[in-house]
Amino acid sequence: MRLLLFIAASLTAGAHTISLSYAEIGVQQRALRWAIRLSIPEIDPLFGLDRDHDGVVDSRELMAARAAIERYVTDRVAVIQEGRALPASVAGFRPWVDSEKHPFAEVDLEFISPDRDIERATLQCDLLREVNAAHKTLARVDAGGRSREVVFENGRAVQIDAQRNWLASCGQFVRMGILHIFTGYDHVAFLLGVVLIGGSLRTIVKVVTSFTLAHSITLALAALHVVTLPPRLVESGIALSIMYIALENLFFKQFDRRWIVTFFFGLIHGFGFASALQEVHLSGKLLATALFSFNLGVEIGQLCIVAALLPALVYMARLQFSQALVKASSLLIFLLGSFWFWQRISGV
Repeated sequence: MRLLLFIAASLTAGAHTISLSYAEIGVQQRALRWAIRLSIPEIDPLFGLDRDHDGVVDSRELMAARAAIERYVTDRVAVIQEGRALPASVAGFRPWVDSEKHPFAEVDLEFISPDRDIERATLQCDLLREVNAAHKTLARVDAGGRSREVVFENGRAVQIDAQRNWLASCGQFVRMGILHIFTGYDHVAFLLGVVLIGGSLRTIVKVVTSFTLAHSITLALAALHVVTLPPRLVESGIALSIMYIALENLFFKQFDRRWIVTFFFGLIHGFGFASALQEVHLSGKLLATALFSFNLGVEIGQLCIVAALLPALVYMARLQFSQALVKASSLLIFLLGSFWFWQRISGV
């Protein structure tokens, strides 16, 4: 709402009689939720809120007019989908105060599409023009993974099209996946341990592919709430996977079946990746988009890391003391994994 407040401040600077209300609109599958904040001093004359005429509208006086305010708002706010108005229900009503202590009445409306997702719709909002003909409603609209600010004035309707925002939504989740792998130092340590031993390009591709397939499976299962594991168990398992890979590098000489090991540990890492998606509470089509795009971002991040490591690994393999470097690096990775395991299992 910072941009909206900036607009409001600019408008107020230009005219002392500016009349404003605020709204937040969110679209998710078949539901559109619309929170409207009406200035109490502006609606007081319309509803006679100040019943004791003391110059202050308290919460008791506001709640006494709740039914009338709700009827007023539902009569003047509408969502039109394919030529039909969606039914509106009141989901909440409460007093609200902004950062400058200005009092508002907040009305939460919910519009439900009975048979399909809300992808294209017309939004109508015509509030308080009988009080002030220049009244405006400043709104933030979240739809299709994007946010924008709109102004309702003079009865003008606003069009939304969530489908047009699909590519932007994909881009946001791809970026989230890339950032998640780049800032997930335990995942990076695991990848480093996996490719540290070198080998042919075919071997490295085989190992990375098995890891990708595995974490894609559990990422989907966890995000869809088919399988749920305690976060501490998952994070401790990731630390153990780092320790095991490092120990293999230290004590084994043959790595022909490392792809099997990385597949198994990839299943555990997938649950870790899913935690980022579970925090945003997605469902329906947007969840499918998020799963695909986020996973794509993780893969892009992994490929960037492996591509950055390969020249160094090729150079290191030519050195006479390459095995000593592998052992020393693996020992450092093991110590990191051990620290993370202790930290996570003990809840420090």
